[in-house]
Amino acid sequence: MKKLLILTFASIVLFACGTKKEKKEVVQKFCLTDTLKKNITLGISEKRVVENEIVLSGKITFDEDKIAKVYPLAGGFVQELKANLGDYVQKGQVLAVIRSPEIAGFTSQANVSQSALRVAEKNYKINQDLYKTGTISEVELTNSKKELENAQSEVTRMQEMLSMYNVGKASFYQIKAPASGFVVSKDVSLNMELRTEDIKPIFTISNMENVWVLANIYESDIEDVKEGYEADITTIAYKDERLKGKVDKIFQLLDPESKVLKAKITLNNAGYKLKPDMYAKVIVRNPTSNETKIAIPAQALIFEQNRYFVVIYKSDCNLEIREVIIHKETQMYAYLESGLSEGEKVLTKYQLLVYKALSN
Repeated sequence: MKKLLILTFASIVLFACGTKKEKKEVVQKFCLTDTLKKNITLGISEKRVVENEIVLSGKITFDEDKIAKVYPLAGGFVQELKANLGDYVQKGQVLAVIRSPEIAGFTSQANVSQSALRVAEKNYKINQDLYKTGTISEVELTNSKKELENAQSEVTRMQEMLSMYNVGKASFYQIKAPASGFVVSKDVSLNMELRTEDIKPIFTISNMENVWVLANIYESDIEDVKEGYEADITTIAYKDERLKGKVDKIFQLLDPESKVLKAKITLNNAGYKLKPDMYAKVIVRNPTSNETKIAIPAQALIFEQNRYFVVIYKSDCNLEIREVIIHKETQMYAYLESGLSEGEKVLTKYQLLVYKALSN
């Protein structure tokens, strides 16, 4: 009986030990959490021509080919203001109403020309009747007809002038928007006196559908930036968004103060997100050779103990740490000597967090 108890106890101990051993051998597989799945971003390894990058500073400005500057057509005083800075206006919309002595003079001339036309019409009709009865000569009738034609021409001229000045009633005329867009500059106020000799716009309108990025090229970089080169633009307001464009034009005049050339890049401004005078960081990509390497987004790299790693994504529960050998690194891309094949997916956001979890 005593031996049986000893054997039973030993069996229980061995079973318990075996159970503990089995529990130790169970390895918990790492999977992305729902939060990580929503926030991670992926890049794909691809073959790319190895490029140099030139980092330039710049700023957003108006598309100078798509702005309309509005000048006063006649001197006077601002009676009404119907548009403010930042407003979106339609073509033909009234921006301001001006009370002008010049316009009063034009209106008076128009009235005089209408009166002269009525007199000329009456005279010509009378002369036609007189000519039929032989009272006046054909020359006199012809002169009467010329007076009528001159009066008609003067009325037409005054009507076109009043139309051009957008004349309303008496001494008032309207300043209208010549194109649709945003009021990006306004240099006029209520009751302000306008003088035509002051040659400056009182409104500037831009449709803002496209904007220019003007990048500064210093003398040391002039040879490395050419028209047609691709460029990536980031702004402080949208730092995680890379906008893509090309160098449209290089203005071949060196600024005497800053000693820089200006490079122009035209960008589509969907949603009017980009505002004039925003700071811009411009990365111009310069293809220097036909050398091709596997490339990944540079932000995918993890540097630890003087080695580079990436996190390979195969599925939410199948991620792998892999060492890569760098051939060349730019701000946009890391060109690899080895470590990845074409088409593999790598984490480009929160990769360090996943790397630490996989390493533990």
